Amino acid sequence: MFGKRNSITRNHKKLPKLHTRIYRKTNFFPGQRDSEEVKLCIRTHWVQRAKILLGFLLMGILLPGVILYSLSFVNLPQKIWMILNLTAIVYFIMVWLLTFIEFIKSEMTLLVTTNERIADIIQASLFDRQISETSLDRVQEVSGFTHGILRTFFDVGRLEISTAGSDIPIIIRFVKSPQLTARKILDIQRESQQRRRVSDFGKRKSDQLKTRKNEQFSQEELKEMRSDDATDDRQQRKPDTD
Repeated sequence: MFGKRNSITRNHKKLPKLHTRIYRKTNFFPGQRDSEEVKLCIRTHWVQRAKILLGFLLMGILLPGVILYSLSFVNLPQKIWMILNLTAIVYFIMVWLLTFIEFIKSEMTLLVTTNERIADIIQASLFDRQISETSLDRVQEVSGFTHGILRTFFDVGRLEISTAGSDIPIIIRFVKSPQLTARKILDIQRESQQRRRVSDFGKRKSDQLKTRKNEQFSQEELKEMRSDDATDDRQQRKPDTD
């Protein structure tokens, strides 16, 4: 499954490694076509996963620990302590499960830009994945936003892609260097349009050459037909010697 370095890895050596991950495999994302070449893959920044881990530490370990430590100074019956310990265990398992689901959602949500389209893959829940795509020709505007002191310090922001025919833009949050990423998507769109113009120009040229050849063949056929008609007329007009 994993082979030698292909064109995908070679074309992405200059991209930032923090928010772009290129794997050496043929099917880079679900629904990828055989003729597609992945140009850019955007995942959420590590700040998002650090935020999830911090929430787990605060809500899953620190908060129940403080509560149980405070209750240790109170004389409670043994049954109450058993119920509190059981509740703390269930609470810890639930917080761990929710943290795991949020981590999977953050890790599996990505935005893939190919030479033909943009695919937005959203992991809504543990067993729910939503994939929306749009052609590069329909992309009208790509914007990057950075708000707040911490996000400016880490250079993390929100990326919005506006498309024709849809009022709801494609949004991906916690993106590394959103302005730079928006510029790269526009560059990929420009390259795709130029490549399409070149291919269309080549097709028009080949069609013109084919039509010219067909016209030449038709003219030669007309000449042959005229020459055949002229010979038939001469044979008919030749006097009978007998």
